[in-house]
Amino acid sequence: MIAPVAALCAILTICAQPDPKKTRVYKQAAEMDYGPCIAATVGVAKDNITPKGLVIRVDKEKPAYVLFDTELMRVSAAWTGDWLQLAGRVYADDSNDYPWFKGELRFINAVRPGFARGDAVEDPRPAPTDGPLPADWARYGGLYLHGERVVLSYTVGTCEVLESPGFENGSVTRTFNLASSPEPMSIRLADGGGAATGDIVEIKGGLYLKVPGRQKPARIKVTYSSPMTVAEGEDLAPLTKGGPARWTESVVTAGTLSKEDGPYVVDTLTAPEKNPYKSWLRFTGLDFFPDGRAALCTWSGDVWIVSGIDASLEKLTWKRFATGIGQPMGVKIVDGKVLTVARDQITRLHDLNGDGEADYYECVNNGIKLTTNFHEFCFDLQTDREGNFYCTKGSPIWAGSLRPTDHSGSVCKISRDGSTLEVIATGLRAPNGLGISPKGEILCTDNQGNWVPECPINLIKPGGFYGFMQQNQKAQEREKPIVWIPMTVDKSSGGLVWVPDDRWGPLKGSLILNSYDCSVSLVVRERVGDVEQGGVVKFPFKFPSGVMRGRFSPLDGQHYVAGLRGWSSGAAKDCALQRVRYTGKPVTLPLAVATRKGGMDVTFSGALDAASIADSENIGALGFNVVRTGNYGSAEYSLRDPKKQGRDPVEIKSTKLLADGKTVSLEIPELRPMTNFILRFRVKAADGAPVVLELDYTLHAVPD
Repeated sequence: MIAPVAALCAILTICAQPDPKKTRVYKQAAEMDYGPCIAATVGVAKDNITPKGLVIRVDKEKPAYVLFDTELMRVSAAWTGDWLQLAGRVYADDSNDYPWFKGELRFINAVRPGFARGDAVEDPRPAPTDGPLPADWARYGGLYLHGERVVLSYTVGTCEVLESPGFENGSVTRTFNLASSPEPMSIRLADGGGAATGDIVEIKGGLYLKVPGRQKPARIKVTYSSPMTVAEGEDLAPLTKGGPARWTESVVTAGTLSKEDGPYVVDTLTAPEKNPYKSWLRFTGLDFFPDGRAALCTWSGDVWIVSGIDASLEKLTWKRFATGIGQPMGVKIVDGKVLTVARDQITRLHDLNGDGEADYYECVNNGIKLTTNFHEFCFDLQTDREGNFYCTKGSPIWAGSLRPTDHSGSVCKISRDGSTLEVIATGLRAPNGLGISPKGEILCTDNQGNWVPECPINLIKPGGFYGFMQQNQKAQEREKPIVWIPMTVDKSSGGLVWVPDDRWGPLKGSLILNSYDCSVSLVVRERVGDVEQGGVVKFPFKFPSGVMRGRFSPLDGQHYVAGLRGWSSGAAKDCALQRVRYTGKPVTLPLAVATRKGGMDVTFSGALDAASIADSENIGALGFNVVRTGNYGSAEYSLRDPKKQGRDPVEIKSTKLLADGKTVSLEIPELRPMTNFILRFRVKAADGAPVVLELDYTLHAVPD
């Protein structure tokens, strides 16, 4: 039996304790076909860990694997036999949430740059694990797939390099195509040990192949036999033009239309959970092509493209487009190309020969620094009007002595050409969702936990700090969020999206919050002086999986949501793709709030019944505060007695409907700042339809 390349995504949900659910996880991870290469963080020895590695299967029958380090341009190790020892979230061996190789080591390479200029083997970085090499030293460009062959593309100084690992007659091989360059270089092959011979020399404990300056390109093949041999290598250029299709069987499914009759209903686009490749589908990103096709990425490293998304959903065709991406958590289509953001890099996927599969996985930028911690995801992928990319970076959680990086818990901006990366804001814990408004505002969500009392929606300010404290970090105040969301409403916030036009009803321009807590909410915002505050209203839907991402289709203008079950979750299904569709019926939801001294005016999207509004029994209010500490989350504390836990009633003295027929004016004499102000409506629309909802609001400021 061929040993499969097991999913790195599996390490995130597998625990050490016997558990039927975990047994299912192991089985799904082990049976999946991942293709010839997968991005991974891999441990070879305690002093030799590859944070951004490519595990390349160089022989299917033996099997045999090579681990390439995309930060140092080194081959970290090679082995035969089993693939990896999968790690879980519970450890007794300090392996800290990353897998280790599992087979028989053929050779190992220390954590040193894979190339040296002449004999200069120094590391040009400030610290051995401090991110990629400087771009003028070396830069990873991407990889080509051609059947089972993998060709790596990178530069060393000004020299362009193609490299393809292999396995012949029981020995690992590395084939290099080096562009012409006057500068000599040395290729680090492995740790030393008396095996130097011919052009292979030992320098400071490493075996290096000496390559002189050259006026013509060079082709070199190194065979890791005993002793190592050096010969002329093959031309790798033909392998960079697009290879034979691997995922030739598409899957056709039929969606189902909702039978509900409300203003918004949820249709289901049936996912191909049973597919020829046993791909474990857990959707983490979604975006649309201009023609209405959708691209979805999965936690297991796939990208699938689904076509046939129309009003009926009768025939949906799913095509596997890419594999082996390192836990992607966001996807964006730019100029017809699919881009993903994953733990290791932003990747642009190219179909070089038009067969519907990615052949070239271009590295746009891999500068975000990575630790081995479980929470070190790069979440979501968005662009601004200038085409710059944005993503968020999780903080290491339960990290022990692990040192966070200066990218931990941040919002990152990457230039359109990928050449620059800057940190916009810091202090985030698990910022699963990000959004760029039509006006260019940057908003992101975070998830409740240590130093984060409830899930917030943050308006990002350049240089802002948003609350999460790294170990031994000096305590500091955080920027105020737009809203703190009660745990009863949202335990795990996800992505953000704005309603683009009136095809989705009267909510044009409104902000929508998607949640891993299997829900979707409308966000209401207001500004009081220089303070932004707001609230959420949950739509009356319970989705079968956590809603990670949402996008509006350019064709029908409806809101499509994609999600998964992975972390702790009450979700019923591993994945779901669904459409929240506007039916044309009247919508009565809060669109705007105006806080004033002694009261609040709430404007709805539809006309209301004045008599039901005038009955004060139909509108109630509660309030409480949460407290930011190093503890996990926060209890709810009384407004009247901060030492007491619980919610307090807030008196609404009077209620009335204003002349526009849509604005409810509330007289609340004791209205004051509080982290959580809850308004509950049980009223009627003008046509007599019931309007039952809860507005969960944060009051940072109440005008004098």
